[in-house]
Amino acid sequence: MKIKGTVVRQDIEGGFWGIQGDDGQNYLPVEGLPASAQIEGCRIEAEAEPANVMTFAQWGRAVRLRHLKTR
Repeated sequence: MKIKGTVVRQDIEGGFWGIQGDDGQNYLPVEGLPASAQIEGCRIEAEAEPANVMTFAQWGRAVRLRHLKTR
């Protein structure tokens, strides 16, 4: 799946980085975001696949990022 959106920092459960998609969906990269994208408000385009995992964050749809580009 393709994701376009904005990087956000959430302070839930110790804090994590997520993506608010332009499609209205929130996405939680289960392996985190690279340091170059860990900037509040950073615009990204990503290629991802759904991750069938449970998370403590309980925020957004869990995904594994395959390719990420900041804009």
